[in-house]
Amino acid sequence: MTKPLRRIRIVLLAALGIGSQSLAQEAAVPFGTDPEQYLERTCFQTGKPWSERANLGSDVAIVYGIDTGMPGRIQTWREHGYRIHVMTGVSWGQYQDYLYGRFDGVNHEDEAQTVSDGRKSSHGGDVYYMCPGTNYGKFLCVGVQRALDAGAEAIHLEEPEYWVNAGYSEGFKREWRAYYGDAWQAPQSSVDAQWRASKLKYFLYRRALQQVFDYVQAFNQRTGRHVRCYVPTHSLLNYAHWNIVSPESSLARLNGCDGYIAQVWTGTARTPNVYRGKLRERTFETAFLEYGVMQNLVRATGRTVWYLNDPIEDNPNHDWADYQRNWESTMVASLFQPEVWRYEVAAWRAS
Repeated sequence: MTKPLRRIRIVLLAALGIGSQSLAQEAAVPFGTDPEQYLERTCFQTGKPWSERANLGSDVAIVYGIDTGMPGRIQTWREHGYRIHVMTGVSWGQYQDYLYGRFDGVNHEDEAQTVSDGRKSSHGGDVYYMCPGTNYGKFLCVGVQRALDAGAEAIHLEEPEYWVNAGYSEGFKREWRAYYGDAWQAPQSSVDAQWRASKLKYFLYRRALQQVFDYVQAFNQRTGRHVRCYVPTHSLLNYAHWNIVSPESSLARLNGCDGYIAQVWTGTARTPNVYRGKLRERTFETAFLEYGVMQNLVRATGRTVWYLNDPIEDNPNHDWADYQRNWESTMVASLFQPEVWRYEVAAWRAS
């Protein structure tokens, strides 16, 4: 077994808590002296400082969040030999300073994605999916600057997502009038209105991402550094299943976009679908298609794609045997794309 494949095997086993004591010990060895660590073969994301329990031994630790505590978290992982990336949500996050106007003196609650009955689309509490106005990208850039100052080698803006049933906020209506030059139409009022709303949603997240990517590229030009920009995102197949609009099919054409993390895992791949008239879960088959879709987005561009291999999913109502069986299905599906050899081995690691 080659060294990179053995490394991937060790980290995947460690993520599930499977394997011999010797493998676990090998996975815990810092990679600071590994001459191939620069290849960034494996990564995981965490919102916590370093701890022995969370020490998966990947090449990269993706530190989550752009809050004021992020530089301190970065330092703990760097001290243990990890290369450092930073990830934050582009459609949602702990962005109350922007939401309530502490950032620019303007209350932006009306930019929360809103459905027809007036409810805001929430990711939990007042963490809302956003309809990104022009100042939203500027707000993200302030947090991204913290990551740049702390020495992050790459920035990940995850999940540019706009719900199909949203499009009723005052913020969205303003953007409609500015984009189309005519009065807002309720997205559910006609097929044409739904198409126009989706086109605008697509545009808004391309604009927000480009604002941040341009900011990072300007930083690179000033400093001579080469900080990369990635977009972790579900597949277009999954977004069709879950009724979400995303601009990902065109992200490779954005200036400064270095690639993707293909967020394919049990939670997306087990979504029931119809084949030969039968609706049921097809985890392996769906994952194979999802990974392939993501690889095809970068196949001819020279950009990078990572494959997520998350051992568990967001739904806690499954037993560990179910998690393992479905994770193995997605992992095997990912191996059918030999051009891809970078993996995110755990979406979240706690301390």
